[in-house]
Amino acid sequence: MALDRASFAEECVRQGVYFGVEPHYLLAVAQFRSGISDDNNGDQIGPYRLTQAEWNANSNDDDFEIHFTPEQIGSPLRQCAVFALMANRAFTAFVKANNRNPTTKELYLQQFPGADTTDFQKALDDTAALVGPAADEVLDEPQAVSTLPNSDKPTSGPPVITPDPIQLDPAAGGGLLTLAMLQRRWPVPPAKADIIQGMANTAGVLSQLGINTPLRMAHFMAQISEETDSGREMTESLSYSAENILRVFHKYFPDLASTQGFVHNERALGNKVYNGRMGNRIGSDDGFTFRGRGCLQITGRESYDKIGRSLSLDLVNNPESVNAPQNVLAIAGTEFVKSGCLPDCDADNVVRVSARINVGHANASPGTINGLDERKRQLRIWKQEFGVA
Repeated sequence: MALDRASFAEECVRQGVYFGVEPHYLLAVAQFRSGISDDNNGDQIGPYRLTQAEWNANSNDDDFEIHFTPEQIGSPLRQCAVFALMANRAFTAFVKANNRNPTTKELYLQQFPGADTTDFQKALDDTAALVGPAADEVLDEPQAVSTLPNSDKPTSGPPVITPDPIQLDPAAGGGLLTLAMLQRRWPVPPAKADIIQGMANTAGVLSQLGINTPLRMAHFMAQISEETDSGREMTESLSYSAENILRVFHKYFPDLASTQGFVHNERALGNKVYNGRMGNRIGSDDGFTFRGRGCLQITGRESYDKIGRSLSLDLVNNPESVNAPQNVLAIAGTEFVKSGCLPDCDADNVVRVSARINVGHANASPGTINGLDERKRQLRIWKQEFGVA
């Protein structure tokens, strides 16, 4: 039986935002595979025509906190969530193998190798008109979601930072950022004088990375200003009261009693909440060792390793060097560019830039972005500094 297309489109927007997958892709695949229907075709079930084996392999994930039973395969809304997770995993696998984003057809073939994609563009076209109204209903700022007009052009998705070598001169000068700007906007104290001077001395590395226009610089500086409180917080503090542990890390602490031993204990808390993900090893000190550092608060052994290898820096064995004055801009600029921020800077879309930095993907509801108002305020400040109207 055909599903209500408008309602299903809204669910695609919700799940696309949550899993970092283009909502239009989710909607088009349901159109392509079933005509957005909840009936079955042999052993293929529901709007995405998933088999029971596919469902069972993808219906539980601790990081995204989804836990469905085998019997729930018949729920169209749950199928949308599981398929979004599958698309997220496929996107990441494609980028890792090819060092670029897939087109929508390539993403589909990553999920279903050897499938016929003859009419895939038609499915995109047939569902395009549903995306805008669905985003209007679901999101605070619906322009954060757009349609995918061409199935042979790369789509967006969760950023994957790859360790491609970058040749930089850490002593390069001549950047748009000046010491006078930093002294006005990141006053000393509380910002550290050596960090401010190091940033001014190495400002040229940002141009080498492609952060080379006043608008791009304004967006970059707005993001690192919010992330570090204008240079005050270069290392993540994990010294929390019991109440704040519950508020911030409720996934790991169900009640006040469970916070015993972790209150104002940074090492224990970091290992508890960060180990077992982001490349951090279970039963190690990785969670605390690779807590957030630097202008964009890189977090996790995997990010330290990949960004370090990009810049020929051994950040795994020397994690404190993330905050070395000569490194902070190169490291933050590398993460900023590899997270896919530059096109959104050029479009002057602070919501999408903020989402990539804070949430990990562009298609995020503004309500899920921490510090969005401050990021917008900082952007206004830095636009003035760089003379952007």
